Amino acid sequence: MTAAQPTPYQCISPAAAAALIRSTPNVTIFDVRDLASYRLGHVEAAAHLAEDRFLAWSKRLDQEQPVLIYCYKGNASKTYAQMFCDFRFSNVFSVDGGYQPLAEALA
Repeated sequence: MTAAQPTPYQCISPAAAAALIRSTPNVTIFDVRDLASYRLGHVEAAAHLAEDRFLAWSKRLDQEQPVLIYCYKGNASKTYAQMFCDFRFSNVFSVDGGYQPLAEALA
């Protein structure tokens, strides 16, 4: 039996994510909820990201640039965070709890 592999991305609290957004002007923020939910409300400067647009975004961004991802509750964002890490991004964050707690932390 082997030990579980550590995740290459960081899961962070909504408060830590809000602090990152406020203190890091070059952070790229992705909302991976469905488009209808994104249109109803999203974090300022967040881009909507769906699987069919992932490759285009991964080619466009600097791999050293911080990437912050949120979803509904903090599960799907982990999948996208792992995808960015698989493409050799080194500064990737998934927000625990998802959009609502993050929006409240930013308010």
